[in-house]
Amino acid sequence: IPDHGDLLYRLLTDQFNLGNNIEAFLMEATIMSRKARALLKLSGETLSGKGKFGISRQPLEFMVHEIRSARETFDLSLAIVIGGGNILRGSDMKNNVFEEDIAVADYMGMLATMINCLCFKRILRQHSIESRVMSAVRCDDVCEPYHYEVALSHLEKGRVVILAGGSGMPNLSTDMTMVMRAKELGIPTVLKGTKVDGIYTTDPTNDAGAKFIPRICHDDYLALDLKIINFAAVGFARENHMPIRVFNFFKEGNFRRILLGENIGSVIH
Repeated sequence: IPDHGDLLYRLLTDQFNLGNNIEAFLMEATIMSRKARALLKLSGETLSGKGKFGISRQPLEFMVHEIRSARETFDLSLAIVIGGGNILRGSDMKNNVFEEDIAVADYMGMLATMINCLCFKRILRQHSIESRVMSAVRCDDVCEPYHYEVALSHLEKGRVVILAGGSGMPNLSTDMTMVMRAKELGIPTVLKGTKVDGIYTTDPTNDAGAKFIPRICHDDYLALDLKIINFAAVGFARENHMPIRVFNFFKEGNFRRILLGENIGSVIH
């Protein structure tokens, strides 16, 4: 404790009867003074591990580890949007099954996000992290209906808010849900967690010559027709002067380091 440390130590010990717990008290005070608010978007495929379909325990455990690490550093208000591509994609249903652009395919995709969100809530519960699943598609027996004021209340109480059902509207991606909910909830930090290090000119998992792009403005992103974030979502972010950071969520410590302000991944600004 700087300067009048001995005096402060005695005052705290006497006033609050902290005794040998003074170090723990000061550590907790430091953490609580470091507030952070973020909305994290994760694709459904991240829940499946190395495969592209289904849900695996290992990536879920890693995700929880990263969130716990961040919560140990910050008084963290965290909302999470999870996609459903590991179970079903509305676009695939339109193209390969129905062979028409029909809203029911999008609603099927929304239900897939609900399955992922319910799973993640249970994993968080197993690690003593309180959360709520809030869905834009009503399914009251298994999750709460989404309402922004209730979501804000949960965040203020320290609960992780897991946003299911996309936006509840067809023809809008979960990337669009990411930026819409961040705007609605007043969350300034919008993060898209992926399995690659940020934005590239092409998919680096398929093209060894893909070039990394550390920073790009909204207009240039749209002009280049890059794919890692949905076109409409970036347009919405541009209109609302909203930066989006894209980073590798599966490098240990990256989530915490971004919240600390380290320059990791790529940013659309």
